[in-house]
Amino acid sequence: MITLHEASKTYLSKSGNYSAVHPTSLQVNAGEIFGIIGQSGAGKSTLLRMINLLEPPTAGSVIVNGQELTGSSAALLRQARRSIGMIFQHFHLLNNRTAAGNIAFPLEIAGLSRKQREARVAECLNIVGLQDKAASYPAQLSGGQKQRVAIARALATEPKVLLCDEPTSALDPHTSQQILTFIRKINESFGVTVVFVSHDMEVIKQICGRIAVMDQGRIVETIDLSVSEPQPQTEIAKLLITRPA
Repeated sequence: MITLHEASKTYLSKSGNYSAVHPTSLQVNAGEIFGIIGQSGAGKSTLLRMINLLEPPTAGSVIVNGQELTGSSAALLRQARRSIGMIFQHFHLLNNRTAAGNIAFPLEIAGLSRKQREARVAECLNIVGLQDKAASYPAQLSGGQKQRVAIARALATEPKVLLCDEPTSALDPHTSQQILTFIRKINESFGVTVVFVSHDMEVIKQICGRIAVMDQGRIVETIDLSVSEPQPQTEIAKLLITRPA
């Protein structure tokens, strides 16, 4: 479903080059919820954004849904991105649009008719339980409701992949649980492959089957959390997995 082969990201500056992600290979299977965890600055979000080329890799290849995105034309990349939804930590909603308008935005870009957009927006609002907030603007919504609108927007184009960049970090524990429930429901009900970035191991444990542990721009270990007692091998993985909540 998702394959990164020796993909890396280097930023160039006058003061010298900075490698945010060193050459990295990764395989995410169809239908799983795969986690990426690490401390701040480990390269988690950069690696996630390389999957849909919001951060184009400096080198290496990225293949999603059988299509190599690296090297694709702008038109092919736009088309491929319709099957890759993304949820951000700080929602990224358009403040001058209602909840329904935010969800409709990617459908407008995709060229759907007004009737088609309205039908799909209603479906997505129903999925996240916000039918009564269709006409509300972001300023009128709670943090959890904003994130649910963001989830609905990410689902609007019926993606096969959902990228989640610390989607619960700005929320209180109760609301975070609600968001995790929605993401799990989406995975189970629609078979959407989820890649979930977090620095919080307790969140990761609740939703992910396998995880990649990142440290200083490298994946240092991949761990299967479905086993009863995972045995991390690296010091950073031991720290992240065994530290108290």
